Amino acid sequence: MAGGTAVVAPPKASLPAVDGRQRQRQRQRRARRWGAIVVAVGLLITAVISYRVVRKPGVYWAQTDVLFLPPASGVFPNALVNNPGGVIALAGVVGKMVDADSAAARVVDPSVRLVNQGVRHGSSVTLPNDGGQWADNFDKALLDVQAVGATAIEVSSTVNRLISQINLKLNALQAGVPRVDWVTTRLSPSQVQVYYDSGRRLRALLATLGVGLAVTVIAGLYVRRRIARGP
Repeated sequence: MAGGTAVVAPPKASLPAVDGRQRQRQRQRRARRWGAIVVAVGLLITAVISYRVVRKPGVYWAQTDVLFLPPASGVFPNALVNNPGGVIALAGVVGKMVDADSAAARVVDPSVRLVNQGVRHGSSVTLPNDGGQWADNFDKALLDVQAVGATAIEVSSTVNRLISQINLKLNALQAGVPRVDWVTTRLSPSQVQVYYDSGRRLRALLATLGVGLAVTVIAGLYVRRRIARGP
């Protein structure tokens, strides 16, 4: 307008910037909410697993050695044991006949039992290998008989059945040999002892809690940051 004074309108606020801040706040609230949900679910799962670990029943187990004793007489030589390692070899053959699928795990200490290897139901008949993890050394004429199960009766019956099979197979192999030259067996200990193993529950519980809490925290942080960053 001629002779008039020009009036400058004030700048309007940037609407896109305001919307961006609002969306960012919404993402942060959503990220916190989902992070809390993930943590809650993780803690619930950890608690359930921990309860099952504590309440998990133990197992019964038994172990005995079936010793193979060479014949005392040499009048009628037993062809099955006519060399220094013959009795050991015979024990190994009988063990395979009784339990063809058994394969002893390579362990540092040969005294490690089936129950210590995490087996909760099963049995084994093995020729002890004292050679360790990398070499074989079969130097004992005996069979290691073990069983693990849910009840003492089951375990005792399994071990006694395996012992009977060992003696039957051994006697069958010596059918043509005079009885005076038979290889015989003896149990050590003389009676099968059944034990109960409840496991290392405190150690298992601590491990479960540690792993569960770590996974929960990591998952919660990941979800929260992933949602906060947006697409």
